[in-house]
Amino acid sequence: MGEEQKRSEDLSLEIRMMKPEDAPGVVELYKSVYGDEYPVKAVYDAKDIIRQQENGDVIRIICRSSEGRVIGHVATFRSCLSNPALYEEGQGIVLPQFRNQGIIRRCMIYLNMEIYPQMMEQLWGEAVCNHVFVQKAEAQLGWYDTGLEVDLMPAASYIKEQSSEGRVSALLMFKSFKIRAQTVYLPEIYEDSLRYLYSVYDFGHTFLPARASLPNTPTSGLSQIFQGAGVARFTITELGSDFEKYFLQQEREALDKDTCILQVYLNLASPANAAAIEILRRHQYYLGGILPRWFDTDGLLMQKTINPPGFAHIKLHSEGAVRIQAIIEADYKSVIEGEAK
Repeated sequence: MGEEQKRSEDLSLEIRMMKPEDAPGVVELYKSVYGDEYPVKAVYDAKDIIRQQENGDVIRIICRSSEGRVIGHVATFRSCLSNPALYEEGQGIVLPQFRNQGIIRRCMIYLNMEIYPQMMEQLWGEAVCNHVFVQKAEAQLGWYDTGLEVDLMPAASYIKEQSSEGRVSALLMFKSFKIRAQTVYLPEIYEDSLRYLYSVYDFGHTFLPARASLPNTPTSGLSQIFQGAGVARFTITELGSDFEKYFLQQEREALDKDTCILQVYLNLASPANAAAIEILRRHQYYLGGILPRWFDTDGLLMQKTINPPGFAHIKLHSEGAVRIQAIIEADYKSVIEGEAK
């Protein structure tokens, strides 16, 4: 048992699911760490926090001090438009004076041991890369790395603590409780990279080449714009022959709202995904990673950073994550150099 775990177990702390009376303390937790700059503004509304938990949209595990103060917490929430059953784990927060005592780890253990096995088949998370604490804790609990969202979080969220030199990237991490074997169509340009990403876990998948043309049907999708964070997400539910026209229209609308991070989610169950990737790369989109069960079938993230990405500031815990950054950084350079020719 490490010293960090010993210290945390010596404290008179209570780890449990949030109750309605804890909601004001959760709001104060966000304010104490982020000020008013957390990009999801619903976390500042105690009534909304209670409603989300009652609806099953957000599950919050809190840590309370012996005086009854909420001093830390981890949330699990629905965030995937294409698969409501896929929950995201995140928002691990601890008050500064209570850090380095294993609180986030204990909250995660509670979720992974007491909540997830009863409720979840697949989970995902975005482990911030201005430190490695969350990455390390999730790796110890059996999560695996699948990609990197470059410059995802706005720098303003980290001003209060001065813990970042700019926007903060996030490591994509997943955990499986129930395997769903499927056929995955690999685009030739990313075949080696994707086979490496899939090698960390035995999914039982069948891999085939993605060689189909875009079908002669309309493209459809779902768009999310997080204006405060400067992030736009485009989930492509059906690929069609008008894909380029469709996504460029979505991109224009997002850029008009001052977004600087653009993400496109493609379905790897579609044998036409390579044709869409070729179009995206022509418009400076580069690889982000794989997304197990994103559509219930697996997804692929392509991303575009309007400003030069801050690869140099990314902090990673595992050798696998370092290799993932190298893959993504190389693809970014390939896309940019290709555009310059």
